[in-house]
Amino acid sequence: MQDTSIEAASIPQTAPAQAGSPFRHIIMVCRSGADFARLRPAWEALAATCPPSLDFTYCEVAAARAFALGETVSVVLVSDGTVLVALWPVIIVRRGAYRVARALGCGNDQEYAGPLVADPADVRLYAAALEGLCGVGADVLEIFFVEQNSPLAAALANVPQSWVLRAIPERWRRVDGYWIGLCAFTTYDAFLATRPESLRGTLRRCARRLAEQGVVEYGWCQDADDAREVLTWLFANKRRWARARGFDASFLMDDEVRDFFIDLAGRIELVSTPLVYFVKLDGTPVAASVNLVGPRSIEYFITTYDESYAACSVGNLIVDSMVRWAHASGRDFDFRPFFSAYKARWTNQKSRYESHFVILTLRGRLAELPLAAQQLRRVVRKVRALAGG
Repeated sequence: MQDTSIEAASIPQTAPAQAGSPFRHIIMVCRSGADFARLRPAWEALAATCPPSLDFTYCEVAAARAFALGETVSVVLVSDGTVLVALWPVIIVRRGAYRVARALGCGNDQEYAGPLVADPADVRLYAAALEGLCGVGADVLEIFFVEQNSPLAAALANVPQSWVLRAIPERWRRVDGYWIGLCAFTTYDAFLATRPESLRGTLRRCARRLAEQGVVEYGWCQDADDAREVLTWLFANKRRWARARGFDASFLMDDEVRDFFIDLAGRIELVSTPLVYFVKLDGTPVAASVNLVGPRSIEYFITTYDESYAACSVGNLIVDSMVRWAHASGRDFDFRPFFSAYKARWTNQKSRYESHFVILTLRGRLAELPLAAQQLRRVVRKVRALAGG
């Protein structure tokens, strides 16, 4: 476990540990960007194990947007003596009679949730972080996409959770996630040789076909202006795509998520970070993706392509280019949860994920009512779909 000293300037009164626990908790309530910035030294000392959506700058952008709405951010810091071993930032929002703690994020609720810990294999650290969340003043904790059989899942098994979700069959609660384990392959071509010939042949043919139509560029935005231009195209195209299919994707119907990533692009080093990847034809995007880039993996987070170029399989071409980069940089490639046929063709690994609603107070049981209504609507949709089929 990495030893990380907590900056003295960042320590408020330390909460006493429970009897027999080696851990102590600090809860920092942040109401401004200046408050949040005090956490950077301690936060970044844990960065070697940091999943992309818990990068300090990523969370700083999310916190700034929360402060602009008058909301507060609480950060649970867990120490073993004077050594920081975990932290968990959450935004606290009111829903009627109860308050919800939820992850800092871009606004689409699709990030992997959980704490940042010094040793990702140590279930005690996740349990200690969960214990600390009881002091943030929330009644419910929403935590999305927790990997099955992970240390976090083991810790969650020992805390009170939604009765409604526990009553739902496992096959309804859990979703498959798809990723490529690249570290075992000495070259990218060695990995590609394991994929179906139908995919490999398609890549070769479609790359030639696209090149016949103009000048093709594969790469990522390396300055904020280019990132803004491609992000504007990406979200406008994705919005048209969702509307044409009648998809209920509320985060695409306004500019909140787009503006989050435009802001983020202005704060990070884009030259070395493929936050916004693209395929361009004669200077115009025909495929693009927003990616969450961590020290161990790159997540294919929000994607789109111009359907006018579907015959050139530009979606597969952008994946091919990005996976090459991931392999060259020593990272795995994560397609994230939910099935798509193209994911199945590319991936060599699968995981299962489940979302959790942790009840922190008795008042938190009020959250069962909207959860029950949500699941009832889900059942009705499934019954209608079966009847229509």
